[in-house]
Amino acid sequence: MRHLVRAAAIGAVVLVTAGGAMAAGEIAARQEAMKGAGGAMKAIKAAVESGKAADAVAPAEKIAATMHKVTALFPKGSDVGETDAKPEIWQDWAKFEKAAADAAAAAEKLAAVAKTDDPFATGDALKALGGTCGACHKPFRKPKT
Repeated sequence: MRHLVRAAAIGAVVLVTAGGAMAAGEIAARQEAMKGAGGAMKAIKAAVESGKAADAVAPAEKIAATMHKVTALFPKGSDVGETDAKPEIWQDWAKFEKAAADAAAAAEKLAAVAKTDDPFATGDALKALGGTCGACHKPFRKPKT
């Protein structure tokens, strides 16, 4: 009986450790994806400021692709560890999904507008995309310290 209890305890520790490692990997993957989206935003801003709006197409498409998969980057159980994700993501999943979809749509619109090579219209579309980012970050991301 003692051996069975010991084995069960060891199994529980292994599962918790493995779950923590999986969550850490998921957290790292989403942080990398979000950093990539942030870098793409900077590239879009530079394209607009240089008057070469067409250079914003690829980064906008990158953001759209990231936003289309963003909900998959936040599986249940990935809220533990070094993450800026708030529990509200999982508590109000429908709102989170909508915020991600809105950001993807704004990024797709930005890419379409950038193809016209109009820096003013592209700048406006960039602002709209930024608004969708803030609409998600405010309720779902811990403030930066």
